[in-house]
Amino acid sequence: MAYLMTVRGPLDTAQAGLILPHEHLFVDWRPADTPGYAQAEIADVRRRLDPDLRELKELGVSTLIECTPPIIGRNVEVLRALSEAHDLHIVAAAGAYRDPLVPSPLREQRVAALADWMIGELQQGVGETGIRCGFIKLGASDEGLTALEERFLRAAARASLRTGAVIASHTLSGAVALRQMDILAEEGLDMGRFIWVHAHVEPDLALHREAAARGAWLEYDGIGDPGTPDATFVDLVQHALAHGFGRQIMLSQDAGWYDAGQPDAPIRGFGYLPRHFLSVLREAGFSPADIRMLVAENPKRAFAV
Repeated sequence: MAYLMTVRGPLDTAQAGLILPHEHLFVDWRPADTPGYAQAEIADVRRRLDPDLRELKELGVSTLIECTPPIIGRNVEVLRALSEAHDLHIVAAAGAYRDPLVPSPLREQRVAALADWMIGELQQGVGETGIRCGFIKLGASDEGLTALEERFLRAAARASLRTGAVIASHTLSGAVALRQMDILAEEGLDMGRFIWVHAHVEPDLALHREAAARGAWLEYDGIGDPGTPDATFVDLVQHALAHGFGRQIMLSQDAGWYDAGQPDAPIRGFGYLPRHFLSVLREAGFSPADIRMLVAENPKRAFAV
């Protein structure tokens, strides 16, 4: 059985429904040694997020991929509490992030040890919680991979080969994404287990086509961001369909962002894509089958174990 590993356990992909593949429920941008780092009262988090999550369920979204890795404040117990409160399937991330934010203990680890750490979170769970992660999240510096980021990438490839978990990387540059694919190929990973996150930021569509030709997933995940009009995403999806890689595209919003260090900071809700952007796609001539492929079938295949 193909399944998604959620914070409440395995979920048959047939039950996944409409999926948002890149959102953030809970983060903490403070240094990891800050007192109270990545901690919050569940009641405080729910006070801020419950209205948005209720709306999400009412709009027909059943599954949310939570893309916060350990280094920026992941809290899987908060995620499980939200999942239980709203009967929302939530998938948590193992992995790391970009070089400057990696704390010193992890900076010293070799590839094998980092891979074992990721495998443990994917197969046994995070710490003593027993809550398993469902994919690996990484980050890449805009100017090119640092040595540390390459070490994490190779570790993630080995963890993916062992567990089947997909790797999703915050990568703004198409050239860097292609370099990541070179390294993953050296490690023996099929590119169908790699998601180029924030691919919409790269203006050179030839790089989109090359990444897709190698088999990677492309995630256009800034939908609803006031700085990027809907038409940009419509054009990107039309380009993908016209060039035959529509089955490798995912759509999301990169929204939410309850910050444990700034609990009263604004939160961008999760409803724009299901409430508004799907109508934009319909008005642009996309068929119901196209839309289902983009928001249900593609993310289900990408994150399935």
